[in-house]
Amino acid sequence: MNDAPNLSPDPTSIPDPAQLAQWHDEAAQATAEPDLRERVRDLTARALHDRRMALNEVRDIVGAITSGIGSGLSARGGEMKDGLRQAVSGLDEAVGSAAQVASLTLREAVSKGKAYKDNELKDSLEQLRDLESQLIDTVRQTARQTGGKLKEEFDALGEHMRVSGTRTGEQVQDALRQMASGIKTSSQAGRAGLSESADVAVDRLSKVASGVLAALSDSLKRQSDRLRS
Repeated sequence: MNDAPNLSPDPTSIPDPAQLAQWHDEAAQATAEPDLRERVRDLTARALHDRRMALNEVRDIVGAITSGIGSGLSARGGEMKDGLRQAVSGLDEAVGSAAQVASLTLREAVSKGKAYKDNELKDSLEQLRDLESQLIDTVRQTARQTGGKLKEEFDALGEHMRVSGTRTGEQVQDALRQMASGIKTSSQAGRAGLSESADVAVDRLSKVASGVLAALSDSLKRQSDRLRS
């Protein structure tokens, strides 16, 4: 099985509906188990691994699993708040870890001279940047598709994630900062050994990542200003 993330995915590629249904059902089943957080984390990690972390497919994968969590909790009844927080925490952890893998793979590919068009690098980094918002939006979308107590809990959790942030957001920001630093480790330790094309690619990645990080920082500042107003 190939572990390499699909960093330049076909925009028309989406997971098979049967596969999405399977992830939904597995997530629903996990809500009946005592180790809910770990089960959802492992399920999400496996799903992202199977799809080679295609960044444009994360919303579909997270949506299927989040919907399954809601279905399972609804069927189980009783207290939902703690179970929902555990499940989404496991999902968040898996997406955050996958974001780190994706960023490292991109950096390695570029440093080895893989040819990328400027827009491909930009698209991949912007998809990486937007993972947290995709995660939060999917939780809130699931809330809109449910009702009753479960909707209230999904709404509250989505708002908490928006205000407090997520592990995914932390991992993404860390990854972008490393890229924006000019990939110092690769450059300083072995730049002399890079081919000319790899050297150019490293510079290009650093510049593109710097622009994406600047946009991310500006977005975070605007969000912080809104919360204080």
